[in-house]
Amino acid sequence: MNLELENCGPEINFLDIEKFEANLSIRLPNTYKNFLYLNNGGEPIQCAVDFKENIIASNGDYIASFYELSQDVTYGLEPNMRHHGEKLPKGLIYIANSPAGNFYLLSTREDSYGQVFYKDHEFEDKSPFDPINNQLPESIVKIADDFDEFIAKLYDPNE
Repeated sequence: MNLELENCGPEINFLDIEKFEANLSIRLPNTYKNFLYLNNGGEPIQCAVDFKENIIASNGDYIASFYELSQDVTYGLEPNMRHHGEKLPKGLIYIANSPAGNFYLLSTREDSYGQVFYKDHEFEDKSPFDPINNQLPESIVKIADDFDEFIAKLYDPNE
């Protein structure tokens, strides 16, 4: 699928991406690095994604915006990680948000590298993150095995 984006972030280069990785001590999947390089975030026309998750009682959501590599407080990857990253299990990063304030996450963890997750910000977790048993809090659910699969699941809700 050819993802259409509006209001993308400022043009960046691969050195900018490497600096971001170094600042957070992470290694991003190549498909996501290419997405940042080519688009640097933005608001997708194909903004809907379906997934079935009984725990958080959701059949899917929308993407308001993919975060960009910038220092923008609202849309910047690094500022969002600085201000809200402690709320996530180590190795997950925010990559997009929904109109309702929920989040899409990308794993840089060894056990789930490249997988995409959805976090419901209103769902109260009953159990904490358990890295030894690879158990995520209930508010975080896997929705794709990798970034390409995630992008392929997006569709225009008006079509």
